[in-house]
Amino acid sequence: MKKFFLFRKEEINASSVTASDSGQGLSVLALPADSLAFASAGKGHIVLSFNGATKYEESNLTDGESLEKTSVKIPCEIGKEVALIESILAFISRQGGESVMKFDAVDQTSTFSPVSYDSKIESKIHINPTKRITGEASTQSFIGSTGTVGADVVSTTIAGIDFGISENKPIVDYNHTELESKTVGHEINSWANDGTGGNTYDIGHNTGAPSVADVTDHLSKRSARFTGSDNFTIPTLTVANDYTLYVVYQSERAHAIYSDGDGECFGPTIGKTLTDSNGAITKMRSSAFGRFVTRHHDRFGDFPNTDVDNDENGTVSYTYPINDAEEQQLFQVFVIRRDSESNLYMYNKDGDLVGFIPTLDPASIPYKPTTTTDFRTDGDLKIERLGTVADIAATTAFIGNIARFGVIEKDIGSASCSKLATDLNNLYKV
Repeated sequence: MKKFFLFRKEEINASSVTASDSGQGLSVLALPADSLAFASAGKGHIVLSFNGATKYEESNLTDGESLEKTSVKIPCEIGKEVALIESILAFISRQGGESVMKFDAVDQTSTFSPVSYDSKIESKIHINPTKRITGEASTQSFIGSTGTVGADVVSTTIAGIDFGISENKPIVDYNHTELESKTVGHEINSWANDGTGGNTYDIGHNTGAPSVADVTDHLSKRSARFTGSDNFTIPTLTVANDYTLYVVYQSERAHAIYSDGDGECFGPTIGKTLTDSNGAITKMRSSAFGRFVTRHHDRFGDFPNTDVDNDENGTVSYTYPINDAEEQQLFQVFVIRRDSESNLYMYNKDGDLVGFIPTLDPASIPYKPTTTTDFRTDGDLKIERLGTVADIAATTAFIGNIARFGVIEKDIGSASCSKLATDLNNLYKV
């Protein structure tokens, strides 16, 4: 009788994937026991590694690269690591009996008693190879037009972040690299775009005097400093359908990072947002941190929003870090994606899905949606401002530092968003 492992890390949700280098989004995994290559252990956990359990049948790798085996890290009682491995080996070797070894973190049940659920099961099915010397993921290996491995490789790295494939590179990317050539404390009159859109989207106009900020206690790279009356005008960027957006910042007050010139499209903000009778934003309050709020162009209804301090819709409960001594919002990374059905997702710097806003259910509306229908997640992503919402009063606008902001003209998927978030965190954290 053939035997199997069944691992369930979390409930299947809108962000679940079938393969992931980091393990984020890999909710359920089943593997045949005869694929077990070896078992190892660390304090409070064991690791099972499997042969022939990758998403792709073959890969063309360059020298010094390997595709890591599929692995599963299982938490267990400290001191019982060897006992758990012995129990698994005995189960596999036993003739007859049950055929499935179950590890279920949702129901917190297992075939084996030493298993602990103080921490999560971590399953990884690798998509990209690893550079053996550095241990870093590589996305540069393929057969080029000359027929040789690694030929015609086009870099997919921008300012320290590898976007994996050319199609996933951003159209706009404002980052720390150009700020390195400017004088700390001086006004930023221009900010070049490092994305594929080139100088079409170079920033050449500001309001107020956003300035160059040196590294801080929370950001390891230079950033643009906003005092509440500063912002940049971005040459109009419009994305009609799915997209991925990312931002790295340090904020001292409830905020929206970007908007169009009319204040219809904006995002993301984390506090309570107030509007006038026409749907325009009039104020953002610093109280009640704990939300994901956004809206798109030519939409005037109530904002699509969700709380992030819960685990609804398969999300991870998240609390925005607040420095109580200074009442200051600390270093943040967020990646936001909208899929082809207009569902919205937000990932934090740990790569966790912390916010999910479903597309409006037509069955919930007894009439055809209009531009004033509440909670619509569709509409163009239209960006013309960075650091404010239209002409919102300076007393409620963004205060803080923005180290990076970018937009990709497609939904790059859950696993890639999770990786992008953690890569940004690793690059910019102190």
